Amino acid sequence: MIKEKDGIHISGEEKFVADSRKALGDVNIASHAHMDHAFQGDGKIVASDLTRRLLESRLERELELNEHPDVKLIDSGHILGSTAALIKTDDKRILYTGDVSTRNRAYIDGFDPVDADILITESTYGIPAYKFPEQEQIEENIKAWIERTESPFLFGYSLGKAQKIQWLAQKFTDKPLVAHGAVMKMNKVVEKHTDLNFNARPYGENKGLLENGEGIFIGPTRFAKSDALNKLVNASNGVKAGFSGWGMADQYKYRGGYDKVFPFSDHCGFNDLVEMVRKVDPEKVYTHHGFDSEFASYLKREEGINARALKENQASLTDF
Repeated sequence: MIKEKDGIHISGEEKFVADSRKALGDVNIASHAHMDHAFQGDGKIVASDLTRRLLESRLERELELNEHPDVKLIDSGHILGSTAALIKTDDKRILYTGDVSTRNRAYIDGFDPVDADILITESTYGIPAYKFPEQEQIEENIKAWIERTESPFLFGYSLGKAQKIQWLAQKFTDKPLVAHGAVMKMNKVVEKHTDLNFNARPYGENKGLLENGEGIFIGPTRFAKSDALNKLVNASNGVKAGFSGWGMADQYKYRGGYDKVFPFSDHCGFNDLVEMVRKVDPEKVYTHHGFDSEFASYLKREEGINARALKENQASLTDF
């Protein structure tokens, strides 16, 4: 039995619960440390050590790791520490991707699909409108834009995207990086537990660098429309850029108040999702999040795969 409730619930002799906030199973899997997936219940988690460290920083409490002989964690290529889970039951291999990207980006390697009988995959960008350009071209476009822009203000999720943006900016310019507090908090954990170092300066103490056009700002997406931030942008003749796969649609630019957008994503684009499914070669596919129904329909219609969208409190393996 597989259900989407608070997280993904996989029930057999043991109950595996993946990316739940508070629901508990016999085995609790945390694929990564974004807050919409963050395990906030009591008990041990099956996760990478870096995911545990990042969650502890975000939740401000300690967590204990668990290991299970029937769960193999595989780097999912989403953010640092993120993992997919290959779950072995008596007669099936179930692959839960969590959030996933098969693309190599900045300092992170993409997910390498493995064979499974059942695939449970996110489908955030599961329609053809979200066929992303080649990653090398996206990063070259970012480089060229940063090099010719005097006062850039860059926005992405404080964990994951913001670190990749900083890494790219360091490669393309010698200007000092000035990071919002939410980004700095995640930087500190990443720098402590990896070989990465962003050398970013705190925003509150370095606004002068931004006013004078001498620095590059990196902040969370939610801060892009802040009045205080926009006063600083105006004072420095700054230019705001958003980084997201949603940037393939014009609405993203206007909704975020950006001057420039780049479709730099930490998820699979449509073509990436299709290719991943082909490589896993499953008997059945469950999709969830984003364009789940659309992607399941595409897989059935064009790929001949037994697929369906996994809706809340639905469904059994035989319920196709």
